[in-house]
Amino acid sequence: MSDDHAVSAIGCYQGFLSDVTHTPNIDRLAEESLLFENVFATNSICSPSRATILTGKYSHKNGVYILNEPFAEQQTSASILQNAGYETAVFGKWHLKSLPSGFDDFKVLREQGRYRNPEFVEKMKDTLTEYKGWSEDIITDMTIDFLTTRDQNKPFLVMTQFKSAHDPWASRVPFDTLFSHIKIPEPANICDDYSHRSDAASRVTLQLSMMDQKTFNHDRLDTSDICAQRKYIYQQYIKAYLRCAAVMDYNVGRLMDYLEKTGLDENTVVIYTSDQGHFLGEHGYFSKRLMYDESIRMPLIIRHPEMRGTSRRNNQLVANIDFAPTVVDLANEKVPDDMQGESLKPFLMGASDLDWRSGIYYRYWQHILHRDVAAHYGIRTSDHKLIFYHGLSLGHTDKSSTPPEWELFDLRQDPAEMINVYGDPAYQDVVNSLKADLHNLRVQYDDNDTEMIEEILAQGTED
Repeated sequence: MSDDHAVSAIGCYQGFLSDVTHTPNIDRLAEESLLFENVFATNSICSPSRATILTGKYSHKNGVYILNEPFAEQQTSASILQNAGYETAVFGKWHLKSLPSGFDDFKVLREQGRYRNPEFVEKMKDTLTEYKGWSEDIITDMTIDFLTTRDQNKPFLVMTQFKSAHDPWASRVPFDTLFSHIKIPEPANICDDYSHRSDAASRVTLQLSMMDQKTFNHDRLDTSDICAQRKYIYQQYIKAYLRCAAVMDYNVGRLMDYLEKTGLDENTVVIYTSDQGHFLGEHGYFSKRLMYDESIRMPLIIRHPEMRGTSRRNNQLVANIDFAPTVVDLANEKVPDDMQGESLKPFLMGASDLDWRSGIYYRYWQHILHRDVAAHYGIRTSDHKLIFYHGLSLGHTDKSSTPPEWELFDLRQDPAEMINVYGDPAYQDVVNSLKADLHNLRVQYDDNDTEMIEEILAQGTED
């Protein structure tokens, strides 16, 4: 698993950066895997998404709504496999306010960690251990060491969780000079002025022209032209981002080579994903959090030994609540009834006629705390997206409420999500239908406080 790795930055996903991005090893993995095209985070921010990936549950069920909330010890895909006799381990970025449980071994970065000479929290050690070198290389070394020294009589689950491609987007030789002499393609809507969308979309400080030096040290133009400023910063940002991801991709290749050299590729499932998406200049944004596709869409590539030599693509609507059930099912263990996702194993086995979901439920709780993104929830179907910025903190942050707003996008006509058609009379039937579907999903996932939100907004938010 990587961090903040957007599908547009992966060659095999054939996005606007596919001709320049440097991901030869992830692309090689995809050549003999099932690549999922439409995978979405249910809460696009690091800690909540990671908790969901482990538990198969939404934030209101696993207890991690926002950053820096404790991840209580609970059942995860790792603990289920550990109890089933698997030797389990996790190495790299953990980013949950707890020590890992369900793992026989762990070495994880403290909080965000650093790229150079990172410090790790290790099992059975009370102090941090510094390792000399680059984080991605060290995390890979740890994984290979585990695979080499593990109990050969046990099956294994190992989670290799890279820091890349999270800010400040650092890289090392020889990748730190990639793209030096070329201009990287820009997204078509980098100069978006938000004139056809909600105030919530224009109020956020995700805009490239508002990027601070702490997030990424960059040069700026002496200009009041926001579009020119965005484009100038974008070229620095995107090159650093792609270089950072290239170091991670190199280490994906190291792991694949080790599996092939040892013959483990013949009976090992390999999964590549990220913890969410990331804006790469689309809408003039960086970072994530918002329910737009660039933020919530995740890579997911699964290589099963029975698929060797073949590649397929899947267009069904998949969510990160599906990851844990899939891991458990692939180990031929029973998927717990309280996991809210569905196993993807049937797709790996060639199924095409499943009664599958028609919409993804998304919810972001971290109201205004970072980047001025209002709390919101919504539904994403194959054809439309309905977003409700309710703008209430509900005790998860101490920020004041913001006005409630709706956005509706016709993804068939407007895949870049540029025009909010919520108030267009021609879409009234679509709005009514999606609101009913959204209500049904909230009931299905037992997200009860949405009723409280509606009651508060009906009474006014002055309190």
